[in-house]
Amino acid sequence: MIKIGILGEGWLGSYLLQRLQENGFDVRGAKTFGCYFRNNQWEGELDEFLEGLSYLIITIPSGASRNTSDSKDGNLFLFRQLIGYLNKNPNLTVFYTSSISVYGKTERVIDENTKLDPKTSSAKVITKIEEVFQKDLQRRFNALRLGGLIGEDRHPIYSLLSTQKRIAADELINFIDREDILQCIQWLFDHPQEGPLNLVAPFHPTKKEYYTQIAEERNLGLPIFREGGIASEIISLKLPLKQLCTQGI
Repeated sequence: MIKIGILGEGWLGSYLLQRLQENGFDVRGAKTFGCYFRNNQWEGELDEFLEGLSYLIITIPSGASRNTSDSKDGNLFLFRQLIGYLNKNPNLTVFYTSSISVYGKTERVIDENTKLDPKTSSAKVITKIEEVFQKDLQRRFNALRLGGLIGEDRHPIYSLLSTQKRIAADELINFIDREDILQCIQWLFDHPQEGPLNLVAPFHPTKKEYYTQIAEERNLGLPIFREGGIASEIISLKLPLKQLCTQGI
C-alpha cells in the first residue's frame, strides 16, 4: 500500500493530509512525530516519521522575505539537513511544493524548460532549495512549481482590497486551487514524471477581467487597476492540466 508523509502542515499541507486520508491513502503528518525545526535544527522523531514512506510531500515555506533586498537564505540550511535523513530511505519519492516565482516575469509562454530568473528573495531561496535537492538527493524528486494558491477560504482579492494595491490590468492570472493540486499529486502516483512540474490551472484571463468578475460574484468593490503589465502564461509540458484542474480558478 502507498504510504505518504506530509512535512509541513499549514494551509496547504493540512488540507492534503485530510483529503488524501479521505481518499483512502495511508497518510501520516509530521506533527504526530513531533517533527519541527527550532534554532536551525530538526527536532522530533524524523527518522521514524520517514520510515517506510513511498512518498513525502514537503510544503515547508522558503522562510525568506519577498523583499528583493533581503539576502538571507531562509530555511535553506534546514533543507540541507533534511536531505541527510531522506537519503536513508531508498524507495522514497519526494515532492517539494516550489513556486512559479522561480521564473520571474517575462512576456512569453513559460513551461518546465524555461530558464529560471528569480527576482525576490523568496524566489531565490526556493531556487536554491530546488538545486540542493537536484544535486544531493539520491531519491526520485519533483519540484512542484505551484501557481498562486486559492481555495474556498482563501482568495487574493481580499488582501488586494484591504491594501489598495494597484494591479497591472494586462497581466495574466496563473492560479491553482488546492483541490486541483491534490488531483495532480494523485495522478503522479500512477504517472511518475522526471524533473520539475508546473501546477497551474489552464485558465489565464487578464487580471482586470478576472478580478472584475470575482468582485461582481462576491458583491465586493473593484480593486485598483493600472494600465500595462507583463503577460506571462504558465503551462505544463508534462501534466494534463485541462483534465486534472476541475476546480478552475
